[in-house]
Amino acid sequence: MTRERRLTMTMTTKAMVLSSIVFIFLMMLIPVYQIGQNHEYRIRIAASQENIRQLEDIQRTLESEISIARSPEALIDNVVEHSLEYSEIDASSTVLVAKV
Repeated sequence: MTRERRLTMTMTTKAMVLSSIVFIFLMMLIPVYQIGQNHEYRIRIAASQENIRQLEDIQRTLESEISIARSPEALIDNVVEHSLEYSEIDASSTVLVAKV
């Protein structure tokens, strides 16, 4: 005689087994999610650092262009380039200009 042994589970037991399987699956996904978030943050940090480097380069370039533009040679070049007349202002004219 062969006896068949049937395992019968109640609905509560089935729900508990299913919820346990889902819980274990979710617990295994948490480290994968954290690794993905960590990778995304590292990419953002690297992009931000590259932007900072580029902005610092632009700042240094602009500062050097400003210092060159303030030099006496640049003033003379601008006068010649724009056909301007360069004349010195004496102290009496300065006072008159300041009063106006």
